[in-house]
Amino acid sequence: MSPRHAIIFTILIAILLPFYQYFDRPEVKVAALKADQESLLKLDSVDSITVIRGNTTIQYQLTPDGKHWQIVQPAGKFIPQDLMQALAALLINAKSVEVVSTNPNDLAQFGLNHPSGQLIIKNRDRKPINIYFGSENPTGTAIYARIEGIPKVFLLGKNLEYYQTLMIQWVEGKQGKNA
Repeated sequence: MSPRHAIIFTILIAILLPFYQYFDRPEVKVAALKADQESLLKLDSVDSITVIRGNTTIQYQLTPDGKHWQIVQPAGKFIPQDLMQALAALLINAKSVEVVSTNPNDLAQFGLNHPSGQLIIKNRDRKPINIYFGSENPTGTAIYARIEGIPKVFLLGKNLEYYQTLMIQWVEGKQGKNA
């Protein structure tokens, strides 16, 4: 490297470093991003989950020993333990989600005026939490949702809807096939 190149690089660093520190501060961007997110459920545990979509209702609950899940409704149907555990873990571990609207009049815009599905989460220490699902976001990577009693619209990952769809396929005997 010639002395001329070293001088040019030193001048560029001297110009760009203050720009980065004062104008393009990543901590400000992270703070702004966190302001549009909020903790979704704040659950330590889940005792019962009910999935409602169309005419199908699936309810499963934790067994008294707390080790397994059992289907309560529809009676006599089978869903793999790992699938029921995965949905429960997803709800318990829901840390933060994007808030896309705080206007309760926007429900139709997100497909929440006529929800496509509902999830009821019960925990013995709290009142039930009702989550309603709307339409997909434009990129098809997430789904709009609202929680009863909270005037906000959230953007949730599609894996929540995916697990519910798999459960419905198991109950209807269509597991492993396109429903």
